[in-house]
Amino acid sequence: MCGFSCYFQFETSQKNSDLAKDNLRKSLEIIKHRGPDEIGTFLSSCGRCALGHVRLSIIGLVDGQQPLSSQDESIQVVVNGELYGYTQIKSELEAKGYRFKTHSDSEVALCLYEEYGISFVNHLRGEFAISIWDSRRKRFLLVRDRFGIKPLYYTQIQNGVLLAASEIKAFLPLGWKPEWDIDSLLGNGVLLDNRTAFRGVHHLKPGHYLMATANGTVQIRPYWSPTYPEKTSKEIRSLDEMIQGVRQRLVDSVKDRLLADVPVGVYLSGGIDSSCIAGIMSELKKNDQHQLKAFALAFVDDDSFDESPIAKRTAEFCNADLQILKLTENDLLDHFEDSVWHVEQHHFNLNSVGKYLLSKMVRDQGYKVVLTGEGSDEHFAGYIHFQADYLLEPDLSSSHSLGLLSNNERENKLKMFSNSKEFQKYSKTDFNDDGNTAYRNLVNNIHLPALFGSSFSLSPDFFSKAAVQENGISSPAMTIAESLDGVSRESAAIKWHPLHTSLNAALNSLFASYNLASLGDRVEMAHSVEARTPFLDHDFCEYVNGLPPSVKIKPNSDGTLTEKWILKEAAKPYITQEVYERTKVPFFAPPTKAPNPKFIGLLSKYITKEKIGRLGWISYDMAAAAKTRYIETNDLRTFQDLLIIISYVVISIRFNVATYVPNVASTGADQ
Repeated sequence: MCGFSCYFQFETSQKNSDLAKDNLRKSLEIIKHRGPDEIGTFLSSCGRCALGHVRLSIIGLVDGQQPLSSQDESIQVVVNGELYGYTQIKSELEAKGYRFKTHSDSEVALCLYEEYGISFVNHLRGEFAISIWDSRRKRFLLVRDRFGIKPLYYTQIQNGVLLAASEIKAFLPLGWKPEWDIDSLLGNGVLLDNRTAFRGVHHLKPGHYLMATANGTVQIRPYWSPTYPEKTSKEIRSLDEMIQGVRQRLVDSVKDRLLADVPVGVYLSGGIDSSCIAGIMSELKKNDQHQLKAFALAFVDDDSFDESPIAKRTAEFCNADLQILKLTENDLLDHFEDSVWHVEQHHFNLNSVGKYLLSKMVRDQGYKVVLTGEGSDEHFAGYIHFQADYLLEPDLSSSHSLGLLSNNERENKLKMFSNSKEFQKYSKTDFNDDGNTAYRNLVNNIHLPALFGSSFSLSPDFFSKAAVQENGISSPAMTIAESLDGVSRESAAIKWHPLHTSLNAALNSLFASYNLASLGDRVEMAHSVEARTPFLDHDFCEYVNGLPPSVKIKPNSDGTLTEKWILKEAAKPYITQEVYERTKVPFFAPPTKAPNPKFIGLLSKYITKEKIGRLGWISYDMAAAAKTRYIETNDLRTFQDLLIIISYVVISIRFNVATYVPNVASTGADQ
């Protein structure tokens, strides 16, 4: 697990001083937290391409330096991530005559590219971002893993230069001048599609590759995307067969992710996802002389948000040594600004700061690698909003032996969701559309875009009139709907059950841009910690995607619904009865019970006319009124909006972002 920074020049006739070797090294120094063990660079003899790499050594500790080169040195590669099953791939390639220089898993990517060209990625399993310079073809290649576990950003700057890096801040020494992407900010493309807060800067979509050639051509193409069965196709497998299929594939996925030349721990909460991973790890390591190490968070301000007692009981069940980090809201606020710098996008609550501090504790304990439970909810339908989309249509694929709801039962239960208090557990806002329901026609009427769009975005009243006038009205719900490619939208319309459309929409929006970033890689690698995600093994996920909706959300005889039913059955040997029976509770830092003096200090520091004016796209009057409203009422939605605004003020200062100046006349528009 590492980080890289690279550039590729389309035009080499003029020397670009920003691309000097010293500046590439400065770029790497900015992201050295991703790989504190070693720095390596490569500059092509023609000056067209450079690859830089910072290394966190986990496999092949002695000889895994990067960039990696082919035997004739015509191909150079840098890899961020872990490639599983590499020993078998290596043996197959050696049988074909390839010779390896290192013991690192990353080198198989280089040899696979030599053997299969751009189709090499089809042979990879794991989490990865890869950059390749092929001097024979004069082409530059970027590849990102199937779910976006590892970050990969790109942008083009002046004089025909393509920059690519693991973090956006790495672009700063290479001539990039940050500007706001107002359209992305208005529609929350920052969290809901592959845009960022910065104009012209995108993250490469999961399951895609980018290929740039010397003549200026840039192609971005998919190599993988999630698929789901026809909603009318009858499931012929028995329940036991499906349960065993999930169990064996999950065990295999965990086993693959235990391979490392350093100790491997686990993040543990009170939920089934991390608990079953810990249980499987304990079973696989039962003959290991070293006790399993687990790490958990405890929010001490509110016992109702503290899952550490359950985590303790699970740790005892797994015979794990549990280390608990106890945090107050003040602890989270103390590290708010630094965590924003690392994630490079807004916080809408303090969850990311908690994970940021947990990762620091893990590294302080001497661990570089942990397993986590990300990806389970987005495949087994763990959240309450998935139940609303499950109820939109009957499940025609499942057997009636599952106790399927009648149409009347299903429709009556669906009506309950529009006003359900259950949604308040997942959102500080009401479960209502934003008024623009056109998105529903694109995604077969699923509810998820409205919930995500309203819950994780800045309230629209805060945007300046000039910003809206120039860029138009944007709908975060529409951002999610349009993030699906045309093939997926067509499948949503005629082929997939609405639950599967909802799961797909979640994977393509918030999951990749927030869960795997602000709650994943960015806060983990801020402290040089690699997190591995067994629930995101693509072979495992393809099997789960092929299961019928009603084994993911199972109707019960009393009219209730059980989320993640088949995972609970598959994981039963590895978890406590308490975890098996527990309903899904999302990871949340507790909301403040009264206006927090430390947060009021942040408001005084950042919600000023000068600093809001530096943004250029937020109404200072609205921000100042929100500041007063929070102090007087402790309103949670206002708290969320202010966190978002403060995040962008922090980014504007630390990245030195140019103030947005509208190009259209905006008489009467406040700035």
